[in-house]
Amino acid sequence: MVAPNIPPHFDDAGKGRIGDVINAVLTQCGHQVRFTMVPFGRHWRDYKLGTYDGLATAEADQSFPGFSTKPFIHLQDGATVIDGGGLENITTVEQLAGKRIVAFPNAQKILGIEHMVSKFADIRNRSNRFDQVRPLLAKRADAVLADGLITAHFLNILRDRAKKGKEPDINTGLPVKFRRIFAKGPQRLYFRDKAVTDDFDRCHADLEKKGVLDGLAKPYVDLYRNILGSQYPVR
Repeated sequence: MVAPNIPPHFDDAGKGRIGDVINAVLTQCGHQVRFTMVPFGRHWRDYKLGTYDGLATAEADQSFPGFSTKPFIHLQDGATVIDGGGLENITTVEQLAGKRIVAFPNAQKILGIEHMVSKFADIRNRSNRFDQVRPLLAKRADAVLADGLITAHFLNILRDRAKKGKEPDINTGLPVKFRRIFAKGPQRLYFRDKAVTDDFDRCHADLEKKGVLDGLAKPYVDLYRNILGSQYPVR
């Protein structure tokens, strides 16, 4: 199965909030999974062009060769802002008018915020996760628009680097807060074999009823509750 390297959902070995859930469900069905990790975005292309048995993961509006599972977990895009800076209680993207924004490539289209571009003071798209979050802690941006759990993960890494003197331009003491100003994004898998897709859906339902899957995913979210609060779903 090909998957994107986006910790803490998937690390370079395929472990993480999403990786652990997939592995548990497939194991429950008697299958073994081996992840091939690639940069985010390339997983979609490589699945289409390659010989992988499965794809992790696909958005609700995407279609790929093979057979789709039912949604089994969610991502949550939103705004990560300075806590106490006046934006910590926002509920809509419109409240960021006049603000300096950093986001991921093609965020304007993916997040459905093309109507806001001219209203922002500035918006920069960065593929490198550190380049997304550095401007916030350096007070060169007012909000980071991206998945909250990923942003929190890289913020903590930057703070650790700053403590070692490796990030002289950022303020490690700035508290940050995540706000879910977008709808959560259901994630699905694709398998080329329909039998495997059916197995996944069935075994996912079984483990969900038993509470096993929440137990696997929750620790990854709890690690960043100081940033995420109740704004990020366990699954």
